Amino acid sequence: MKKINILIIEDTTLTAQKMKRTLEWAGYHVVAIASRSENALEAMFKEHVDIIIADINIKGELNGIETAKLIQKNFNVPVIFLTSYHDDNTLSEASSVNFTGYIVKPYLDAHLLREVKLASLRFGLNNKIEAIKLDNEYVYDVQNKVLLKNNKEITLTKKEEQFLYMLIQNKNSVISNEYVDLTLWHDNATYDENRRQLLFRLRKKVPDLDIQTIKGVGYILKTNTPDI
Repeated sequence: MKKINILIIEDTTLTAQKMKRTLEWAGYHVVAIASRSENALEAMFKEHVDIIIADINIKGELNGIETAKLIQKNFNVPVIFLTSYHDDNTLSEASSVNFTGYIVKPYLDAHLLREVKLASLRFGLNNKIEAIKLDNEYVYDVQNKVLLKNNKEITLTKKEEQFLYMLIQNKNSVISNEYVDLTLWHDNATYDENRRQLLFRLRKKVPDLDIQTIKGVGYILKTNTPDI
């Protein structure tokens, strides 16, 4: 049985560390603590995350709900929200995200562990994680975040791997320029040349993958394999 990996998104250090101790005592593995949305995105691309626990009111350009929404465009991962508020407006905003639990501060450790347990059972997180098969003998190892061809690893830079992962998760669907910019550069807009150079380098390393540019709109990975 694999150990369940958890990402904590919380900008209060004492709260985050207390939560980490509680979870690890119960046998879970906390892969990272992120205090801002950009740190959370970096952790998602770097680590395999099974469950996210996110404080709704983190500081930065994006709050916890907006961060979770952006993450779920790329990753099918359950989110448990943590908040000091439980008014109708907060619940209404949270409902825009596919969240599986809601914890109000101050909380009991037993409540936290119950929500994590329920999420793990609901999403079958003890099951084996399958690799994603692509065209022309390419396989993406989701667990280790590695691209293989004929069982040989293809070396990618951090941004190349992140961009490819976005394309794979949304294969046969267009991902917009704005979405790429926000996810990879944490900005609503970057220079078109940055995207062009990134795509040029990626295509050189994976010439047999059909990555297309939709001019002025975004990018799409065309594949004959079944949708994820």
